Amino acid sequence: MRSFLRAAFVSFALHVGPGGVPAAEPSGTFGVVADIHFDPFEPATLSEDLRSIAIDDWMSRFAALGEQRASQRGSDTNHVLLVSALSAIAERMAAADFVILAGDLLSHRFGGDVDISLDAPKGSGAQHSFAQETAAFVIDALSKALPDKAILIALGNNDSDCGDYALETDGNFLAATMEVVKKAAGISHVTADFEKTYRAGGYYEVQHPTVKNAKILVVNDVLWSREYQNRCGTTGFDEARKQLEWLKSQLLEQKSRGGMVWIVHHVPWGIDAYSTVHSTADICASRVVPFLREEISAELLALLRQHADTIAASFSAHTHYDDFRLLLDNTGKPAVVDKIVPAITPIAGQNPGFQVFTYNVASGMLLDYTSYYLANLDSLSSTVPGDWR
Repeated sequence: MRSFLRAAFVSFALHVGPGGVPAAEPSGTFGVVADIHFDPFEPATLSEDLRSIAIDDWMSRFAALGEQRASQRGSDTNHVLLVSALSAIAERMAAADFVILAGDLLSHRFGGDVDISLDAPKGSGAQHSFAQETAAFVIDALSKALPDKAILIALGNNDSDCGDYALETDGNFLAATMEVVKKAAGISHVTADFEKTYRAGGYYEVQHPTVKNAKILVVNDVLWSREYQNRCGTTGFDEARKQLEWLKSQLLEQKSRGGMVWIVHHVPWGIDAYSTVHSTADICASRVVPFLREEISAELLALLRQHADTIAASFSAHTHYDDFRLLLDNTGKPAVVDKIVPAITPIAGQNPGFQVFTYNVASGMLLDYTSYYLANLDSLSSTVPGDWR
């Protein structure tokens, strides 16, 4: 099955993207990491200590804890698993040209755990501050593991200080993380409107680090999710529409220039398999649950089909598994592929993993990818190293 998926993915990339069939050379590599979901509340006393020190000192605090076991399946990424993953990422991506982080820095139960561990109720200033600091720490830790590499960061549904699927547009979380995201991407790569679009809704444009006449559009499609609620503000749905118009204008501009686009986002297109399986709707058709709001999804997919010859690659995450989505055109032929990358967190029961891609630097087309996974999660600890294969 893996061979079939790889052959299908590579065949698609080689034959339907801009520029036609790419030449064998030159090639480069880049890494994709997603769904880290770092849990700063395990062990239970850890968060109180972290809150009182600068994020630059968090790693030292982890080392001072003594022997600790890695978080196991059904739980989010604790500091032992995080350190192991960062070490494996640093080794496997040492020669990478750049890295993509496709969303979800914070643990799933962050808001509730803040309330329990720090006596900081949801919505409190202390809860908001700790969420912002934890997100900044994860980004900074990845940047230190991969020095001098551009890291392009998309936001996930848990990346908020207001709760799951509840990012406040033009809010404090975006303001607090703007500079660290900009620094990670590289000042020379981000465009002049970075602060405007990121501050407004967490989306932005960068010049491709290596491919000429190419852009990478980092989209915050959490704003388009059927689950999204702007609990801490009032303008979220307005910004969702503005982001779609922004994406449309970016694609039109690149098409007019004969350029290409890579898209980085968090939520895949199409059907939410988990919600569909667990649906209790009486009518069969109503049990099929999409990831995105239908009015947005229909317009988005039409836009992607329209610009299929400009879109060379797309990356998402969210499901925690290695997967892909294939968008067909109106005649049933392949139009755009969206590669879904696996998660670091083992909360869904899978092996923690990440991927390294090979691509043609001249054409921008994807050539192949390698998945790395943790084989010894059960025995991993602060004294037993990770067996990443």
